[in-house]
Amino acid sequence: MSLLRYSLWILLSFILYSSGLYAQDLKLIDPDIKNLIKQEISGDAAYEHIRHNSQFHRPQGGADGLMEVARYYEQKAKEYGLEDVQLIIQDYNIVPWNAREAELWITGDRPERIASYLQTPLHLADYSAPADVETELVYAGEAASAADFEGLNVEGKIVLGYGNLTAMIREAVWNRGAEGVVWFRNPMQPFTGLGGVAVNYADQVPWTRIPTQSPDGGHPGFAFVLTMAQGIELRDRLVNSSEQVTVHAYVDSDYDSKEGEEPWQVMVEAYIRGTNPDKRQDIVLTGHMQEEKFSANDDASGTANILEIGRALKKLIDSGKLERPERNIRFWWLTEFSSQRQYFSDYPEAHHEMWVNINQDMVGADQSQDVLRTQNVTRLPATRFHFFNDVTEAVIDYMVATNTSHLSQLQAGSQNLYTKPHLSRLGSRHRYNAEMIWFHGNTDHVPFNEAPIGVPGISFTNFPDNYIHTSDDDLWNIDRTQLGRNAAAGALIAWIMATASSDRAPDFAVETLRRGGERIALNTGIALSIIRSERGSANYQMAIEQVEYAAARELQAVESMVQIGGVPDAVISRKRQIVENRKAKAMQELRAMYELFHGSSAPRGYSLTPIERELRGITPELTAGPTEFRTGRGQVRGVPGLHGLMAMEILSAVNGERTGLDIYRMVAAQAREAGAHYYGTVTREAVQQYLENAKEVGLIGF
Repeated sequence: MSLLRYSLWILLSFILYSSGLYAQDLKLIDPDIKNLIKQEISGDAAYEHIRHNSQFHRPQGGADGLMEVARYYEQKAKEYGLEDVQLIIQDYNIVPWNAREAELWITGDRPERIASYLQTPLHLADYSAPADVETELVYAGEAASAADFEGLNVEGKIVLGYGNLTAMIREAVWNRGAEGVVWFRNPMQPFTGLGGVAVNYADQVPWTRIPTQSPDGGHPGFAFVLTMAQGIELRDRLVNSSEQVTVHAYVDSDYDSKEGEEPWQVMVEAYIRGTNPDKRQDIVLTGHMQEEKFSANDDASGTANILEIGRALKKLIDSGKLERPERNIRFWWLTEFSSQRQYFSDYPEAHHEMWVNINQDMVGADQSQDVLRTQNVTRLPATRFHFFNDVTEAVIDYMVATNTSHLSQLQAGSQNLYTKPHLSRLGSRHRYNAEMIWFHGNTDHVPFNEAPIGVPGISFTNFPDNYIHTSDDDLWNIDRTQLGRNAAAGALIAWIMATASSDRAPDFAVETLRRGGERIALNTGIALSIIRSERGSANYQMAIEQVEYAAARELQAVESMVQIGGVPDAVISRKRQIVENRKAKAMQELRAMYELFHGSSAPRGYSLTPIERELRGITPELTAGPTEFRTGRGQVRGVPGLHGLMAMEILSAVNGERTGLDIYRMVAAQAREAGAHYYGTVTREAVQQYLENAKEVGLIGF
């Protein structure tokens, strides 16, 4: 395509896209291919994998239930025709632990079972040691400090309490000789789930764990976990009666597994192999297998969807309906976080073969169970910005627009609730309540984005969630329709990236330029707010930095299109010029509005502060690879007031070219863009200190 034709195409596309049609008609993929993928993806099919895997308690490495799930995915991946399937057992640093049976009874003339591993494994805290003891149950309130035990003799007894569980084990078992503890949630501190509204779910059994060993290296004791309602009832029984309550605690557990006594974790890998083995641009889809029993949404839903995406795409290829993509599509079922870091440590060059990551974590939530639930999809952090971000946003916009209904649609003559519905046969008819959000952590896209890996990764994660890590995260919590929509969205994103070619460059150009224009406009607005608040060179410089940050990020997205291959240099240059022109226009607006706000010309210069001069004087570079980062990352001392994600971005921004001042300006502007409520405020002092702390442990040098 000639540059003139390309430019005219972009101009026409801007007109069409701005008409509002773009959300209803995803233009990054052939309509027939889009429909084939959507038709083949089945939330009902994905649900069946959740039904199977929610049977197993699968905490971390060494759990027999985790291996059961891993072998299931290995078997199913082979059954569905995925290629080069392998189950990979990896090193791990947490001892194996498995329980087979555990019961807590009130004994006497009228025995009463209080908790049972058979009822739910969550009634027993992970890493509880074996026990078979009948003794008195003593109530110690919070039971988390020495003051809570004044006047109480708990040696040889079992302690009931509601404080921090690790502190209870320390004070009752390790310091005072109790046999074990019985724990329930503090009724005075309502549970908020994963950021949800404070509520009391009195009948939830929370998933929790105790330390793997005591300070002297022995067994840590044991802990039974009750619902809040059970705990309050048992507390009242002890407090309001002079009668002694005797309980029998039985725990059959050990610190090994069927795979042997050495600590291990596990992942499963499979492929749809691309036609060009030299491309080295794998699209990696991830979900994590380890969690407590049930864990239907977190994250049996994500792992099920990854398998369903693989099944659907491979079937369409095998049937001849889709041509095999140029790039590999790689599927990883993981032990959360640590599998990726261990893999990158074991194979330090492997990430150079990976182009982008699509993570699915908590993607089946029945939104009718909690109206606050939203399917969040993360944007890329600034350090990893890429046109992949706009592919993701385009797909999510399409899925939301075509699965949401408004009155005006019916008034316009629409015969259907949704324009292009994606519904599961046995699922709900709820709308697709999804949105793009700023980058967050806490799931499996993080090890891809973080230094030194640097693979752009996004995640699907519903939030808030008041059922996570409790007995309520069960099958009733899953909506097959939402499950299918998230699988369809993930499959479309994966396929668009796997088949990206220079022929589609105009479509990608429109998305990056249109959405990039909106992002620059947003940051220009932030900059105007900064100069409106106060006159002076410092505020004006901050406003300039906000626009420069936005433009630099958009140039990064433009430059990433080179990775497609075959895109003419002149096309990239033209897109670069468009971004530069937008930046220049924004700077003109700043100058004009400063004069309007303050009645004087904008400051002509800015004098660096002493700490800014210090930051400008250092140019950090990475001095460690994936192996060193695997252990060293956790040794970097945090800086009070510095958000963990912004600390991650500081390290990600280190490339041997940016000065410390460049890094500060980039990360601080990113935090301002999202808002102080999201990432806090990034100060020069915090950036300087965090860089020093990373240098201290050998991850970077100046």
